[in-house]
Amino acid sequence: MSNDGMVQNDIQDSKRQSVFRGPLRRPLILGSLFVAALCLRLYGITQPPMEFFLVRQYHGALLARGFYEWLLSGELRTIPPDGIIEPPILEIFASLSYLISGGEHLWIPRLLSALFWMAGGVFLYLTAKKISSPNAAVLSVAFYLLVPYSVFASRAFMPDSLMVMLLMVAIFAILRYHESPSTRRLVIAAVASSLVTFVKPGICTFQVFGAFISLAVYRQGPWRALMSRPLMVFAALSILPTGLYYLYGTVVAGFLHGETSSRKVMPELVLQPSFWDGWRFSVWLTVGYVALAVALLGVLLSRKGFPRALLIGLWSGYLLFGLTFTFHISTHSYYSLQLIPLVALSLGPIADLVMRYLGQVGLRSYRAALVLGLSLSVLVLSVAEHRHEIEQVAYQKRLWPVNASFVATYQEIGETVDHSYRTLILFGYPYLGGGSYGNALMYHGRLLGHEWRQPDQVALPSAGRRAMTAEASLRKYSRKYSPEYFIISTAWWQAPQSSELRRFLIEHFSRIAWDRDYVVFDLTKKRPRLHPAG
Repeated sequence: MSNDGMVQNDIQDSKRQSVFRGPLRRPLILGSLFVAALCLRLYGITQPPMEFFLVRQYHGALLARGFYEWLLSGELRTIPPDGIIEPPILEIFASLSYLISGGEHLWIPRLLSALFWMAGGVFLYLTAKKISSPNAAVLSVAFYLLVPYSVFASRAFMPDSLMVMLLMVAIFAILRYHESPSTRRLVIAAVASSLVTFVKPGICTFQVFGAFISLAVYRQGPWRALMSRPLMVFAALSILPTGLYYLYGTVVAGFLHGETSSRKVMPELVLQPSFWDGWRFSVWLTVGYVALAVALLGVLLSRKGFPRALLIGLWSGYLLFGLTFTFHISTHSYYSLQLIPLVALSLGPIADLVMRYLGQVGLRSYRAALVLGLSLSVLVLSVAEHRHEIEQVAYQKRLWPVNASFVATYQEIGETVDHSYRTLILFGYPYLGGGSYGNALMYHGRLLGHEWRQPDQVALPSAGRRAMTAEASLRKYSRKYSPEYFIISTAWWQAPQSSELRRFLIEHFSRIAWDRDYVVFDLTKKRPRLHPAG
């Protein structure tokens, strides 16, 4: 028999052994997955965005409000305390949607984020088909859409869902270019890579460059690949928009001065056990150890050629990213969100192997049964590993009354301070890690201000310098911001580390509100000092 005949027989056998046989079965399964995943994200989407990194979500909410006000009045009044960080693409979309709908609706940008994640799943499927098989790609999509961490993360008012979608577009475009190189495909791949780099600068840059370089090295060899003109064109076009943005934000407009001057890369953390423990916890929270182990095995079992080169490049990019942005990768779990599509793609070769064995039940039933048993065991272990996050998704309704009470409290505080734009805020729960609710307070209370930093919240130099006193800190804030009110949560008010601040405020300023959840001082009305009789 000729080679062509053997190939045709293999294709026919593969079709007969397909788990998803039939012309409509695979599209129906894919459609069901996307519908189920979208419904999970729509459940409770109109609630306040407090279930996932509320500091970051309310940063976007405040900025979107500012753009909305600017569209209505031509004046940009509302700006979050930390200013503009990444290019405010989602915030601009949100403000335009507010203008069209006639009011602020936080569920709209959250819905946009969920739809971005869904669109990313389409490009993940197209890529997974190329590196494994169409049937295995279905299981890759299932992991990408349904892994519990992604349910909350992908509907958050944050640019990360858009970033992941563009990452999948860029990976697909890069793979298509290396399959059949042309100037047109190179430009498309570079433009897609420039967009994912621009949306959230630096985060996915390592992965897109890792994918492009790894595929180029496989195709041309190390020396020719690294010195090739296509790589130079790809690199220049990929970083150009981000470079122009930072140039404008630092030199021309100045709103990025704090971002570029603050220290974002701390390589010394690599030597600290807490860094590795934090990174490990982020990986566990995002994808789980079971999926991670199976995915790494999938890289080893992937087909030689483009599939293996692509996966090696993507994994190398994620590793280099983590070793560069050491602080964020070990403290912010959503900085490992790019790991979800990477693991999903890497599960494809394992899924393909399992399906091949399942298709041979009549020939090697004992082997297929063993593979099926191992696959079910992996699924059960993965579900058990994510049981806490699954409970959060299933029982999020229990938090709705709690969130509603938070919103009511924030609105009450806003009325107490007459919606002042000159406040100092220390609002959070130190016994829960000291996370700040200041942005949420500013949004729902329709006030603005600046976060008060407690000495234990700031890393002090090791040269024996003492922490700044409350009086000195207030003088510093007053010179810079001229605050009118000090708002402090009861949890911080009663915390031992606030004793010096508490004593100073009581002695020098008038308290205008004291509730079970907060205390408010009027900084414009100092208490009279009592002098002893002479």
